[in-house]
Amino acid sequence: MKMEFEHISVLAEEVVDFAPQTTQTILDCTLGGGGHSRRLLEKFPEANLYGIDRDAKALNATSDCLKNYKEQILLEQASFSELPERFANWGVPQFDYILADIGLSSEQLARPKRGFSFMHEGPLDMRMDPDRQHLTAADLVNKSSEHELLKILRAYGEERFARKIVSTILAEREKKLFETTKELADMVSDVIPRRFQKPGFNPATLTFQALRIAVNDELNELGALLKEAPSLFKQDGRLAIISFHSLEDRMVKHQFRKWENPCVCPTNLPYCICGEKPLGRVLTRRPVNASAKEAAENPRSRSAHLRVFSFSEITSWLKSAGMLTGTV
Repeated sequence: MKMEFEHISVLAEEVVDFAPQTTQTILDCTLGGGGHSRRLLEKFPEANLYGIDRDAKALNATSDCLKNYKEQILLEQASFSELPERFANWGVPQFDYILADIGLSSEQLARPKRGFSFMHEGPLDMRMDPDRQHLTAADLVNKSSEHELLKILRAYGEERFARKIVSTILAEREKKLFETTKELADMVSDVIPRRFQKPGFNPATLTFQALRIAVNDELNELGALLKEAPSLFKQDGRLAIISFHSLEDRMVKHQFRKWENPCVCPTNLPYCICGEKPLGRVLTRRPVNASAKEAAENPRSRSAHLRVFSFSEITSWLKSAGMLTGTV
């Protein structure tokens, strides 16, 4: 019998290997069916695991996947920006390890009715949380102004043919509104000149990426996670983030570097006077990528980049910032 929810967790071995050896408390910010969480609990069977996901189907699948650990898990439907509220409701736990696998799940891509894939005919939807989100990709394509569409395709898709695509969208929607993924994908494919289409790379990829990011406010959500993260950790806690495109990876890389070296003093000063203190250190100078074996078995893993940060100085920083009065 085919499972209702199917998702292959990428870089699972690497995610487990980077967890602190004394891990007792884990937060999985992107449950996606529970693959990473299960592997972590198999290694740390006494640990308590908290988990969130925007997708209700992912939560249900994770509950089933982790049924043998039901006494030590707490799962809720939430986005990154809702973490402060959930954190308070949980009693302000401090974590040894936090994981976020940014982007789409295999399940979301495989289900045409979710509207994420340009490979299958489906409604132009792209909502990660269809129960609580109202704005769809169809809304953006059919109702956004020329300026708004150009901004989306250029900022979130880095699409070089953004103006040509947007001009065609504006003309076509006057005749008939876009309703399906295939309608949009075929249009983009027709617009981009053949000589600029890369073998093995669907011409609609960047347009779909841009719309998905806009629909789900993904970059702001990632920003919310990075802003909240330092207050969530125990001493020597680690944050592991898997991203799938350059915009997200760039945000993570720059934030990790800032946490490691926050000094903003002019380089000609003999010593630091700004008072900014490092929060820890980057454990991955370069992103960790999938092995050849994993990439062959799961093509989606080829674009995955894992970066890990250790908050080795977090206790002293929290106290100095007035955010902590006791012992973490």
